[in-house]
Amino acid sequence: MIALGRAMLALLFLVSISLDSSQAAATPLLTYGLLLSYVAYALAIAALTWRDWWLDARLAVATHFLDMIAFTAIVLATNPDTSPFFLFFILPLLSAAIRWGWRETALTATVLILFYLAGGLLVSGSAAFEMQRFVIRSGHLVILSAVLIWFGIHQQFTRLFSGVDELERRFGRDEDPFPHALNVAMKAARARSGALLLGCAGDRRFAGVRIVDGAASPAGTDMPLMREALPVLLFDVGKDRALATRAHGWYRFSPAATLLDRDALLAFGADQGLVAEVRSGTRHGWLVLWDMAELSVDFLELGLELGRAAGAMLDQDAMLSAIEEGAAAGTRLSLARDVHDSIVQFLAGAAFRVEAVMRVSRDGGQVESDLKELKRLLIEEQSEIRAFVSALRRDRELELTEAVDELRTLARRLGRQWSVDCRVDAREDGASIPIRLQLDLQQLLREAVANAVRHGRASRIRVDVGIVDDSLRLKVTDNGSGFAPCDGGSPADPWSLKERVDRAHGSLSVESEPGSTNLVITLPLTNGAAA
Repeated sequence: MIALGRAMLALLFLVSISLDSSQAAATPLLTYGLLLSYVAYALAIAALTWRDWWLDARLAVATHFLDMIAFTAIVLATNPDTSPFFLFFILPLLSAAIRWGWRETALTATVLILFYLAGGLLVSGSAAFEMQRFVIRSGHLVILSAVLIWFGIHQQFTRLFSGVDELERRFGRDEDPFPHALNVAMKAARARSGALLLGCAGDRRFAGVRIVDGAASPAGTDMPLMREALPVLLFDVGKDRALATRAHGWYRFSPAATLLDRDALLAFGADQGLVAEVRSGTRHGWLVLWDMAELSVDFLELGLELGRAAGAMLDQDAMLSAIEEGAAAGTRLSLARDVHDSIVQFLAGAAFRVEAVMRVSRDGGQVESDLKELKRLLIEEQSEIRAFVSALRRDRELELTEAVDELRTLARRLGRQWSVDCRVDAREDGASIPIRLQLDLQQLLREAVANAVRHGRASRIRVDVGIVDDSLRLKVTDNGSGFAPCDGGSPADPWSLKERVDRAHGSLSVESEPGSTNLVITLPLTNGAAA
């Protein structure tokens, strides 16, 4: 890119001075000779480095120094305070900012300004010299240098805002992230072939995928692809060349055999291309791209960003997978609680009734009515399970009046199931609650009644429901023996109730003594859906 820009700029200046020969009037032979020489030099460099990234990097410092000398000579060959070649000053500065960094840009600017000032002093005694315009142009050089130095400083931060967001990163959850990340990198680099290999920390085996001419296949290596920890490098296996960048931005030239596993690259079919480091969570590996028609030193920076982008895409997929697994685990826990608080508790109550029927039967009593009642309870439980499944499929809010009616129906059934007096009272004010909260209420009531009868031997249970300060308040009072106290003297919270309340981001308090137990459960209406 720099070589092509140099050639185009040189040709443009040659055309411009041929149209306006006044600038070369003082020293026409010198001016035209310098311009023609520079044009020939620029075209030769462009031709030599057109598809030779190794030579381009090798000649970078030499051509940069020659550009600065050419700038000074061409400007001085004309009038330094009015020369149209003043804009040529931008080329060395941009070259330094693009190739290296702000330090090299600052050094280039300093040298160029000194050259320009020294040249101006040499010709300041001529009649055509205008000091005011020369000073103004010197100020422009300083300002332009400061801007390009700032560009060089902040160029390193652009990677923070590029990468995955500038590439396509939305893909189906059923799609393998490895081929997708590799395809995105190949598309950005215009590579026809590539490989993405990752392994766990401390593992010498690296596995992944390889894509050649659009066909994907598994790929792997038993040895690290890079022998040194380098972020990115260009390679040519046939000529045994490798090009990387040092920490301060200068190029590092090395034999490919010293930095890369050449046998692995040849096995993939990669003879010339780039290798970029990829890190994803606890894994690390490499992105390899080859069969690129326009490979150049610019791909060092591109490869660095592509390696980061590939790692970020794999991290994103891992994060989404973790979220899905967490959601699935939460769903399993929620269903486990629901099954425990509904079906299991009902079966426990049914077993309780069966034992009573068996005692009556052993005493010679009639059990037909009890069996009919048990059958009716089983049918009601079947309907309740169907209603529960239907409620899970709904996505709407429920009027509190409707929710309380369902709780009263459930309380009557629980009363018959456990042979207790169970009633529900409510303060209904036209509020509505999420459907998931209604399911939680029913399961909490099931568990509370079962605990009161099985563990507290209660015979009377009263339930109070109401809205208090944007929360749903459920108070359950029974006449049982209460909960056993913990070491501190306070009663232990029933774990199944507490688990469900915690999942709904609510609170649970227990006041228990022989003959009286109060459970007070508060569930927020805005976040009351347990997962």
